[in-house]
Amino acid sequence: MTLRPLRTFELTIPSKLEELESVQRLIGQAAAAFGLTDDMAYWMELTISESVINAIRHGNQFDPTKNARLAISFDGENVEVVVEDQGTGFNLEELADPTKAENLLKPCGRGILIIRSFMDEVTLSHREGGGTKLHMIKRIPDLLP
Repeated sequence: MTLRPLRTFELTIPSKLEELESVQRLIGQAAAAFGLTDDMAYWMELTISESVINAIRHGNQFDPTKNARLAISFDGENVEVVVEDQGTGFNLEELADPTKAENLLKPCGRGILIIRSFMDEVTLSHREGGGTKLHMIKRIPDLLP
């Protein structure tokens, strides 16, 4: 079995929600290049878009002088996604559970739930020099020849 060569799509944007159109374009290009099914591409777009929105809103606090960075790679078996911001960071384990009664009507808090339910691995770390790095992996073994 030969693995497909690693292919990476990258984008760095200022922290403005208007930039999401370019993020969605990049996700579409990556999904097509990786040969993802329509269903898989939909969930990838939802998950990655949510991650970038979190980086812009919660990480960088909508500060257009701070950037959000996105990298999407595929090695033939796994789609790897990295989203970075320049904010102060947070702890995944300290987030309120959005499925608890007291949180059901809150306007925020479901993004990480969506991300964790779709992705196979989700880790959060602090970036050197400040900010947060969200690292996600989705295993795609059924795309192998």
